[in-house]
Amino acid sequence: MYQSLATRVEVARTCVTMSNVFDRYLTEVLPGLALRTQSDYRGYIENLRVIFGTAPPREVTPGHVGDYQTKRAERSIVQANREKSCLSAVFTAALRWHVVETNPCRLVPKLREAERDRYVTDAEFTAVYRLASPMMQCAMDLATMTGQREGDLLKLTRAQLTEDGIVFAIGKSKRRHPRHGKLVETSKRVIVEWSPELRSVVDRLKKLGPQIRPTLICNLLGKPFTSDGFRSNWHRLMTNAMTPSDKGEPAALAERFTFHDLRAKSASDDELDVATERLAHDDPRTTQRVYRRKPRRARPGAKVLDASGDIGQ
Repeated sequence: MYQSLATRVEVARTCVTMSNVFDRYLTEVLPGLALRTQSDYRGYIENLRVIFGTAPPREVTPGHVGDYQTKRAERSIVQANREKSCLSAVFTAALRWHVVETNPCRLVPKLREAERDRYVTDAEFTAVYRLASPMMQCAMDLATMTGQREGDLLKLTRAQLTEDGIVFAIGKSKRRHPRHGKLVETSKRVIVEWSPELRSVVDRLKKLGPQIRPTLICNLLGKPFTSDGFRSNWHRLMTNAMTPSDKGEPAALAERFTFHDLRAKSASDDELDVATERLAHDDPRTTQRVYRRKPRRARPGAKVLDASGDIGQ
């Protein structure tokens, strides 16, 4: 009993403010998360630290969290939800450390986010494709042909190229092991079968960069892209596509799109059942609601009046 009490007192001494809790979370918990999550959470915590850093952990209330979320949503609802989720993860860790007794974030509902509806047309894809580097062109081709997420494409290795097709272990199907708490892959996998076009893209990709490299999609040094590095490359490509040329020619693109929008294009340009299998969704309604963005086509109604104003037949 005394040993347990001493441990709790020591934790209370070292986690006097939320800034102390954030520091411990960054040291003890963050390294066990996915690389993309680590990068995102570091940014979220820096924003959260500005507001909550000096606050005693036990004095942070659901009202404080709700106020922060509301104010943050004035600039971005998506970021407001992401930062609230990050703060909730920090408080969950603080519960294990006996720093707090409740998680105030659990009583604050998530804000409703508008579904993204940006559809990339073939003309827009082609315009950006012509400005892209050979490596980025291959990445764009793989995104539309396989329908996989950016993170899964950036981790693509030669070992995933089988006789049947490309094997993807879906990144979002990872779970935390109940005993040791580490991230482990689930059995959810998808094989994107070979087509002549897909084989051609992979053959082109193999010829780019150093022949010995960990991942097929890599930077100029043959090293795997970090998520931030790939985003920077994509941002430069979008900026280039949105900028008029020095010769006075108009910009190649009128509206930006994200690399993730290419996953939606893959789903939108095919039949629903085929797209659902390729994106590895268990429920077709997820594919329909989130990723099917192509405008619907409708036939015009019958003509009521003729040119003279008389009612037609």
